[in-house]
Amino acid sequence: MSFRIEQKYKINKHKLLNLYKWVNENEGKKIYPDRIVSSIYFDNYKLSSYHQSKEGVTPRKKIRLRSYNNANDKFDGSNLELKINSIEGRFKKSEKNNNSDKILRHGIFDREYGLCFPIIEVKYKREYFKVFNIRVTIDTEIKYRKYNKRKSTYNNFYYEDEIIMEAKTSNTSAFNYIDENFAFEKIRFSKYCNAVEKIFSGQ
Repeated sequence: MSFRIEQKYKINKHKLLNLYKWVNENEGKKIYPDRIVSSIYFDNYKLSSYHQSKEGVTPRKKIRLRSYNNANDKFDGSNLELKINSIEGRFKKSEKNNNSDKILRHGIFDREYGLCFPIIEVKYKREYFKVFNIRVTIDTEIKYRKYNKRKSTYNNFYYEDEIIMEAKTSNTSAFNYIDENFAFEKIRFSKYCNAVEKIFSGQ
């Protein structure tokens, strides 16, 4: 099991060109084609995953279905993922899922959280770079909506105003350069938590 360290940075959408300039000036290389990432997050009725994430509890986890370049909102062949935060670091368990309809109808049983249901849908565009030995992703066009089984009555999306850059590595010392030379704000950020707050505060 390989652990990784993540740092997240908030970039004003009007400063996106400044971010690309920083990547280019630091010999950043594109490592994958851009993709549209679609995720459905699961939680129990108490929203335990949300509350643990907000409080910074470790260990904690997020449960989600994730697909890429999903043009028709179908999650067949998607990945069922557990994103786990522990004292040692973060890691992700992922397995291919071919029963998305069943999971979306009946939920997922988790040993810690009990029965979890689909709560939130998140979509965004992700770009992939390597800057030195650090994997860097840039997420734009981030949007959220409450999951609804009846697709025809889906709620409108809520849009995130900011751009999020994530830097990921298993070597903590590799972050020193970014910390010293990156002009943007380092933050704690969870798309799922932001989605819950935007959506349920607006009801």
